[in-house]
Amino acid sequence: MQLRRSFLLALMIIAFILFETHSCSDDSSVAPEPPLEIKNELFGTNDVYFADADHGWIVGRLGTAVVTEDGGENWTPVTIDELDSRGVYFSDTQNGWVVGREGRLYVSDDGGYTWERQIFTGYPQMDDLFEVRFVSDTEGFILGYHGVFVTEDGGRNWVNNWLPIEEYRGAWSMTVVDEDNAYMMGSKWTDSDPELVYVTEDGGLTWSAVQGSNASILRGIVTIEFNDKETGWAGGAAVMKTTDGGRTWMTQMETATVREFFIHDAMSVIAVGKTSILRTMDGGATWTDVAPEDERIVDLRAVHFVDSSRGWIAGRGREEMIEGRSVVYTVVLATTDGGSTWSITEFSYETTGLEAAAVEETPIPMYQ
Repeated sequence: MQLRRSFLLALMIIAFILFETHSCSDDSSVAPEPPLEIKNELFGTNDVYFADADHGWIVGRLGTAVVTEDGGENWTPVTIDELDSRGVYFSDTQNGWVVGREGRLYVSDDGGYTWERQIFTGYPQMDDLFEVRFVSDTEGFILGYHGVFVTEDGGRNWVNNWLPIEEYRGAWSMTVVDEDNAYMMGSKWTDSDPELVYVTEDGGLTWSAVQGSNASILRGIVTIEFNDKETGWAGGAAVMKTTDGGRTWMTQMETATVREFFIHDAMSVIAVGKTSILRTMDGGATWTDVAPEDERIVDLRAVHFVDSSRGWIAGRGREEMIEGRSVVYTVVLATTDGGSTWSITEFSYETTGLEAAAVEETPIPMYQ
């Protein structure tokens, strides 16, 4: 009898231990998760540039930017200013420029980790600035709403020789071929069918309209890019090509969405916009969309390659509500095989509580 009692007592103890263990396990499984960490690294990307296969920079809105030194495997967030940055360019791995709204011009000499504002001397000084490119240590170009600003002293002084003498619609695209030759898209006059492409052959000192580049021909076009003085592409709602310096244009794709081109050479070109990555290997005779089907991609904005294989594309991503918080994403696509395959990196930014003016973006100017 005593043995039986001892056996039953042992069973009760074992059952109690198992019950307590199970209860503790259940309690830990339903423990609340910590709040989601939103790093606020990059918001509303506008431009991407790489000096070589390792060193790259992406700039966005509200002064956000990221820097990489290993080809995009890792990115370091930096802050430039509180205003939107539109364009970035580096002449080497250390020295670079960023331009943005309200005449903001910044320079960096430490690879983009710190930025110093440089007083913009171009007129008008508060012009919205979109793109920046240097062709030598001293000569550079900045695209602003009022035209192309030129420097011949490394960026200390800027001059715009396209200022209108009467009402106009502004400038919205620039392509620099070399120190002397560049093209610009803009509408200077109030004519019903004005020329939209202007050319300089003296480094931006004088600009002349390209006959044949009328608004009725380049309808819906928002960007141009030239490979040399004669051959170039125009994109927007279509893809068009010129082989005579913009005097005549051939439509290669009647329906497309293009924000920016990257030209490898006269045969190989990449065009990006919305969810498309268009690639041609035969000068535009055929175009293929090589973009991955991925819901994270919403609006691709900028593209840069360092050779025929390695390139990066930056754009706007998805938006979502997480635990009552509004979050927007930036996407960065990278390829090592010329665009046949892509890897995707996402950056999050919380917009909860931001004023509408901070979230809404000024539209890119174009001829209407």
